[in-house]
Amino acid sequence: LAGRVALVTGASRGVGQATALELARRGADVVVAARSLAEAPTGLSGTLTETAEQIRSLGREAHAVAADLNDPGSTTQLGDAALNWKGRVDVLVNNAAFLGRAAYHSLDELDLKNFQRQFNVNVTAPFILAKALVPAMRSAGGGVIVNITSGAGLIGEYTTPGITYGSTKAALNRLSTLLARDLRADGITVFAVDPGYTRTILAEQTARQAGQDISAAHPPEVPACVIADLIEADPSVTTAT
Repeated sequence: LAGRVALVTGASRGVGQATALELARRGADVVVAARSLAEAPTGLSGTLTETAEQIRSLGREAHAVAADLNDPGSTTQLGDAALNWKGRVDVLVNNAAFLGRAAYHSLDELDLKNFQRQFNVNVTAPFILAKALVPAMRSAGGGVIVNITSGAGLIGEYTTPGITYGSTKAALNRLSTLLARDLRADGITVFAVDPGYTRTILAEQTARQAGQDISAAHPPEVPACVIADLIEADPSVTTAT
């Protein structure tokens, strides 16, 4: 990743921050994005400015951009700002997700505004950013798009309350496979990563509401302790663990 440029959304804390710092350790300059630069929601630590400072302390350059991914116009501006910084983005990590109270709402509790808000942040924003950044990746000969997903998107029993979060992750999973199919010829790799149950500050706050045991979660800095299947058209590629 030396000399590469990455964009990570939702980089103030948790998985996004850990990802941005690891990209920097591996040599990338990083655009980090979140809703605000220096303010954190009540009860949460970590800001985008702090993440950018930590990237610079690792000897890499950082560009912090405030963007509300619920607003398609703001998301488009983020893509433009990322491209204008260095002229290209080689790696896009769509990490940001809506994880407010409405993520746990049942059909009776959920209103249309919060249903649409979750799809805006979790699905529409990754689409807009891919749309904005792929032309430059294509011109540069390739790139990588990483979509952070969840087991909530799989069909099967799922005990965590809420109907929209899992629906958005299922949509993101399918978007990932279809983009991978269409962009392979351009040298652009697209895949979805499920980091597993991660002990972020937000997860600690919402564990009781979600009926989850926070002690089972792993820290953001630790790769997911799950089996990963590599699915490729090339039959020589085998399953890796």
